[in-house]
Amino acid sequence: MKRKAFTLIELLVVIAIIALLLSILLPGLKTAKDISKRVICASRLRQVGVAMRSYSQSYENLPDAVDRNGKQESGHGYAVYRGDKPEWIDANGKPIPIRWAKLYESGFMEEPKIFYCPGNRLELYKYESYCQPAPWGTLPQDFNTRNGSNQWVRIGFTYFPIARNPVMSTTIFAPAQFPKKFTDLHPSLPYATDVLWGRKNLSHQRLQDSGSEYKASNNYSVNALFADAHVSNCKNPEVFKHPVWDRFDSSQVDYNEYYYTVFRLIGGM
Repeated sequence: MKRKAFTLIELLVVIAIIALLLSILLPGLKTAKDISKRVICASRLRQVGVAMRSYSQSYENLPDAVDRNGKQESGHGYAVYRGDKPEWIDANGKPIPIRWAKLYESGFMEEPKIFYCPGNRLELYKYESYCQPAPWGTLPQDFNTRNGSNQWVRIGFTYFPIARNPVMSTTIFAPAQFPKKFTDLHPSLPYATDVLWGRKNLSHQRLQDSGSEYKASNNYSVNALFADAHVSNCKNPEVFKHPVWDRFDSSQVDYNEYYYTVFRLIGGM
C-alpha cells in the first residue's frame, strides 16, 4: 500500500502561511501587552495618589526627606532609602524612610511593588532590583554593588511635587524646594510621572529598531498623577519635541530643571 505524504512544496507553503500569520498577529499581541502595562502603571499611580492624600490628612504634610539631623533634602525625588551617608541611617542601623517609603512604613501602602511601573526599561527603576537581599527597603543591595550605584533604594516613578506659587531657584529654571503640605500642590501640574530618563527610556512608547539606531515613532506617552488623585496619559507629540529632552540626553540641563520643564509641558503651561 502506497503511503501518502506532504510534498516539499506543500510544506513550504504551510510554513509560509504560518510565518505570514505570525507577522500579522505578533504586532497586535505586543500592542495589547504595551497597553496592559500602561493601564497597570496608571492604576498603580492612582493607588499612590490615594495613599498620598490619606497620609497627608493624617500627618498634615507631604512625606518628606529629612535626615537624622533634621536636614531637608530637596533633590533626588526617586530615592526612598539612602545608605551612602551616616545621616540617612537611624540609631539602630536601619535606613531612614523618606518620601514614598513613609507611605509604606506608615501602612498607607501595603505592597511596595506599587511604586514601580511594569513598563520600566531601566534596571535602576525596577522593583526586582531592590529585593536582593529581600525584603524590599533593606540595604545594602546587591544590585547597587554590581552596577556601582549609590546604596539607595529607588522608586520606579519620578516624584517632583511643585507648589502653587513656587519659590524659584536663582541659578536654574526650577523651584528651590518642594512644597511641604498636600494643599500647597499646584492644581494644574502633576506631582509624579513615569520615569523621565530621556525619550529612549520612556516606559510607554513604540520603538522601531533600525540597525544600530533607534528611530522612535510619535507614539510616546507618559502617565501623570495630579493633586486630585486622577491620572492622565499625556500623548501630545509637542511635549516630546521640546528641546529639553535633547538637552537632557547631552547632559546640558540640571535634573530638576528637566523635571520642572517636562511637568509644565504635561500640565499645558
